[in-house]
Amino acid sequence: MQTATSYLSRIRGVDLLPEERIEAILHPEQGLIEEPVGSGRLLAATNRRVISVMEDGSTRVAQMYAMASVCGVGVRNDVRRGLSWLQWAVLVLGAVVAYLVLAYWLVDRLPSVIIPVINLHAVAAILVILIALAVWLLWRSMTHSGGSLIRIEGVNWSLDIPCAGECYEDSVAFANILLSMQHAAGGPSHYPQGTETSLVAGR
Repeated sequence: MQTATSYLSRIRGVDLLPEERIEAILHPEQGLIEEPVGSGRLLAATNRRVISVMEDGSTRVAQMYAMASVCGVGVRNDVRRGLSWLQWAVLVLGAVVAYLVLAYWLVDRLPSVIIPVINLHAVAAILVILIALAVWLLWRSMTHSGGSLIRIEGVNWSLDIPCAGECYEDSVAFANILLSMQHAAGGPSHYPQGTETSLVAGR
């Protein structure tokens, strides 16, 4: 989080308005940062606007919304839970059974191509590699965070910014800063019916 006054006068080619100051900059992968990076997506909160800029080398997109039009901010974090020891045991047992059944069943029906040195049938070796790859992909998907999402709702507009799972806390901090700026700006002149200015943060 920024702790000092920002003296930036522009973000990725977007000039700040007179007396406009940057309160926070959120990077989807790095979280809250002091200075804008050269590429990728950035979300900035100023005392006047919400600014979203994206640059990938060939395309630059800038979206700007009045801070007073912000209605609410939501932050979601999807965390995938790991497997228990029993589930891992069942998974490994199933992989071994699948290997034994398929390897011996296929070996009798395909040409005898034996890999030198390890003295293993080629089909059996391929099955070992495929099963190991499947187990690794499953382990990776179950033990890594599913990522975060910050959603900013405004009057007749909305922004969805996917973020890394590690940026959840920074996303919540950015949301709080954004709502503080929205409150200072006076909020939207006319809320859509049923809309509340609030922060919804879930894990």
